[in-house]
Amino acid sequence: MDEEDYWQEVDETLILLHSTLISSPAPGRPMHTNEGQGHRWVKEIMSGHVGRSYSSFRIHASMFMKLRDKLIEKGVLQDTKNMSSIEQLAIFLLEVGHGIGNRLLREWFQHSNETINRHFNNVLMGVLAIRRDYIKMPTEDSLVHRKIRHDPKFYPFFKNALGAIDGTHISAKVPLVDQPRYRNRKGETSQNVMGCVDFDMIFRSVVVGWEGSAADMRVLRWTLESGGFKVPEGKYFLVDAGYANTPQFLAPYRGIRYHLSEYNSTRRTRIRYRSKKDLFNHRHAQLRNVVEHAFGVLKARFTILVKCRNYPIKTQAKIAMACCVLHNFIRMEGGLDYIFCRAQCDELVEGDEDVQEDDHVPRSEATRGDRFRNELATRLWIQHNARGIRYPVHVKGNVLSITPLCQLHLDHLLHHQSADGGRVYLLRIKVS
Repeated sequence: MDEEDYWQEVDETLILLHSTLISSPAPGRPMHTNEGQGHRWVKEIMSGHVGRSYSSFRIHASMFMKLRDKLIEKGVLQDTKNMSSIEQLAIFLLEVGHGIGNRLLREWFQHSNETINRHFNNVLMGVLAIRRDYIKMPTEDSLVHRKIRHDPKFYPFFKNALGAIDGTHISAKVPLVDQPRYRNRKGETSQNVMGCVDFDMIFRSVVVGWEGSAADMRVLRWTLESGGFKVPEGKYFLVDAGYANTPQFLAPYRGIRYHLSEYNSTRRTRIRYRSKKDLFNHRHAQLRNVVEHAFGVLKARFTILVKCRNYPIKTQAKIAMACCVLHNFIRMEGGLDYIFCRAQCDELVEGDEDVQEDDHVPRSEATRGDRFRNELATRLWIQHNARGIRYPVHVKGNVLSITPLCQLHLDHLLHHQSADGGRVYLLRIKVS
């Protein structure tokens, strides 16, 4: 260090020391003098304009009170001598919703740093305590989702799909010695969170705490082997190309266009598919995109997942899980809100695809998965090519003649009168 750098460092040290002394409270003068300010502020927000609660706590006032009542009912939240239950919940939601830090929370609520931290952690554990009420795996008796059942592009081909699975990277702060393990492909430290989402954007299973360097398939494999994750018999989830293709986890074809942005078209121009694999990948992407929407909603509502603060890594993992619980609570108890509505209007939401291949899937499973995918793609291709074509059928007596030499399930008959007294039908067809 040369002399100029030395004196510059001395100057910076003196300036820092001086500012610290100036900002320190005078001896004997209390720091928090406005008792009850936090409670009054929250009550004002709750009784004010509907947008104030949503902007402050990221949920509507009615949902705020419903969440408080749920936590009290479970016995995980209660008023204390110095802080009400709505204050405690407000502190937690402000932190996860905006990541504003303890300094501002201390000033707004006029409580010490220790008090703020203690109640934040209490509410965090309380939200985790209701996790099993709101994060549940579907069963084999689950009905076909209306998004599939009412759309001929997807039904009956994807009738056994329960949802989609993917991983997302959530910002993490870790000690220097652990940073190589948590550094992802973008060079940032993160935790890899696996989400299993149904077609209502509800998380059915969540795995948190994995290092950012871990591949998505590695997290899924651990979940199957040690995490208690089990796909119901006869059902499957949609996954991206970073996962192995099996009968339980249906992946798109590799080497074929897949992202929705690649299927450029307008309502007046029909998309031209190059092959059955191309068509399958498009239909697959249209359904699997729901998991990207869910992660988008999660991060848009809870800013702390994007700019994580300096908590221990285990606490950061708990915060990620708690945010998923709150996400489901809002979705299941309150239905749509602004962030959910905005996500449903955004057609193109695409995440980062993990393209690392996996060699740990048994050959028999991979073969069965490929066979199942090929059969499904073939049926989609037949239906796509037959759509809009009308086949003339002549009926005389009990004889029905169909011109095309193919066996198809007859969906509907349009009646017409022929010149010779027979009846001619035009068939709308679908593949059985």
